[in-house]
Amino acid sequence: MHPTIQISVRPILDYYGKCPRCGYPAGAAETVRKSLDGRVERLVVATCESPCGWYGPATRTTMTGGAGADDSAA
Repeated sequence: MHPTIQISVRPILDYYGKCPRCGYPAGAAETVRKSLDGRVERLVVATCESPCGWYGPATRTTMTGGAGADDSAA
C-alpha cells in the first residue's frame, strides 16, 4: 500500500444491488484513497440493509448509470 494523503468515503445513493446472502436490498459506499505518488484507488463496499450483517466488495451498479458508472464528484 502506498502512503495515503487523503481518504474520502461517500454513499452511493442510487446503488442498485441485493445481498447475496439473503436477497434483501443492499446499500453501498465508495472509498477513494489518494496517495503521495498521485495514485487513486477506489473501492465500493456493499452492506445488507437488513440485519443479516453481510458486507463485502461490490461492483458499482447504479440505477442511473449502470455498472461501472463514474461519478466525477470525487
